[in-house]
Amino acid sequence: MMRSKKRLVFVGGGHAHIYSLKNADQLIQENAEVILIGPNRYHYYSGMGPGMLSRTYKPEQIRFDIQAMMESRGGKFIKGEVASIDAESRTLVLEGGEKIEYDLASFNTGSYVPKNLIPGAEGEAFTVKPIESLERFRETILDKMKKGAPKILIIGGGPAGVELAGNIWRLVQDNYGKAEIIIANSTDQLLPNVASKAGRLAEKSLLRRGIRIFSSFLATSMNQGFVRSQSGDEIAFDFAILAIGILPSDIFLKSGLETSREGALLVNDYLQSIRYPEIFGGGDCIAIQGRSLDRVGVYAVRESPILFDNLLASLKGEPLKVFSPQKRYMLIFNMGDGTGIFVRGSFVWKGRLAFNLKNYIDTSFMSKFQDP
Repeated sequence: MMRSKKRLVFVGGGHAHIYSLKNADQLIQENAEVILIGPNRYHYYSGMGPGMLSRTYKPEQIRFDIQAMMESRGGKFIKGEVASIDAESRTLVLEGGEKIEYDLASFNTGSYVPKNLIPGAEGEAFTVKPIESLERFRETILDKMKKGAPKILIIGGGPAGVELAGNIWRLVQDNYGKAEIIIANSTDQLLPNVASKAGRLAEKSLLRRGIRIFSSFLATSMNQGFVRSQSGDEIAFDFAILAIGILPSDIFLKSGLETSREGALLVNDYLQSIRYPEIFGGGDCIAIQGRSLDRVGVYAVRESPILFDNLLASLKGEPLKVFSPQKRYMLIFNMGDGTGIFVRGSFVWKGRLAFNLKNYIDTSFMSKFQDP
C-alpha cells in the first residue's frame, strides 16, 4: 500500500534523539509521518541516575516524557521494542511481531550492562542500566535496612561504580540506617580511564566514609550471595549491582547490519549507516567509522542537533552536515556527599563547587527539554 507521506521512525528516546523529538513539528511540516518507538513513555537521564538513587533528585526531575513530547507535536508514540531490522525492505519488527515500514529510521537504543560476563550474575545482581532499575535497587536497600545492616556490593570501580557507592552512602545516612558498602574493582585503581589523580581523590573520599574497596578483584562467578575472583578470593554480599561497563544494543548485529567489533551500528560522519543511507543513529548504539570515541553522554548530546538537521535535510533532499566530535570533554562525578570530582584531561579538582557545576549543567539540560 502506497503512503502519501514519508515515514520517519525514531527508535528510542535518548540524548541523541531528544532535540529531534523537541522539534518533531518541523519534521511533520515537511509532510512526514513521525513515529517514536520506545519501551515506556519516560526516558531517564543516566547522568543523574546515582543522584536519583540517593534522592538528591526525585525521579520526575531526571526523566523526559517522550510520549507526551511526541504526541503534543503531532507525532505518534508506540510502546514497544524493536526486535529486528529488515534493512532491505525497510521494515522494523517489534517484539510482539508487529511490522512497521519506514522511509527513514533513526536509532538511539543505548547500551546495556552484560550480565553474561560473570556466570551466575543473572540471578544474583541488579544492573546500573536501565536507570529505572535503580528505583528497585533503592527500595531493596531501604527494606533490608529495616532488618539490619546489609552488605551492599558494587562490582566495578569506574564512574558508575564510584558514583553508586557515594550515593548509596548518602541514601543510608539520610535514612538513619547502617550498611556495609563494598566496591570490587577489577583494576588496581578507581576511575582507571581518566587521570589517576581523580581515582586517588575518589578512593580517599569513599574510604573516609567507611566504604571498603577491593582492588584487582576480577569477578568470575556469583552464587548464593558470594562473588568469586579469578584468584580465588570471595566476597559475601546481601545484594549486588553490576557497574562493569556497557555494550551497545545488539539489535544491529542480530539484524545483519554493518557494525563495529562490539556490535554498534557503523555510521559515517553524517551519523548515517555506511550501507543503508536511510538509517541514522546516535549515542551509545553507534560507532563512527574511522573514529574511536568513548561512550559518554556528551557525544550523544552534541550529536543530537546534527542528527535532527540531517533527518530534516533527508526529507527535503538537501545536503547533510558532518558531525565533528570534540577531542576533549569534561566529566564531573557526583560523590554523594555534596562534592564532585571535575576532570578534563589531566586537570582534576574536587569540591562542592564541582558538584554545584554538575548540578547546574544537568538541571539546565533537563529544563531545556522537559515539556511543562
